[in-house]
Amino acid sequence: MDVLLIEKDALVRDQLKVGLQQFPGIKVTVGSGYRGINELRSRTFDCVFLGVEPLDQESMGMLQHLRSFDQATELVALVAGREPKAMSNEKQRFEIHSLLRTPIDCKELFSFLGRFIERHSGRDDANRRPSSAPRSTARTK
Repeated sequence: MDVLLIEKDALVRDQLKVGLQQFPGIKVTVGSGYRGINELRSRTFDCVFLGVEPLDQESMGMLQHLRSFDQATELVALVAGREPKAMSNEKQRFEIHSLLRTPIDCKELFSFLGRFIERHSGRDDANRRPSSAPRSTARTK
């Protein structure tokens, strides 16, 4: 799974990057600002983690820019602890799949990542196997 991470706070960015890299199969690309978002134009990512401050025009502009050319990629917004309520209207408007509070709480992060990976592994399985195909229950030694 390819993940694009765009967050200007170095501590949050590094915590999330290290957290994501604890799971095999996740490849993290770190980007910066509009240049990072524009990587979506030349490369496919399964998910984007984007630092967003609801009152900051630049970060909201980056969110709008991303969705202006890519509506399909799953988007996780990284928002300050008190800001998720302020993002409730924007969540639907920009098709944000999840909000993750910063500063990062390790327990919350790994709980979120567990659900995130489980959801994506289900998509990968569905893409590999037709839904009508029977599942094998045989065990191998």
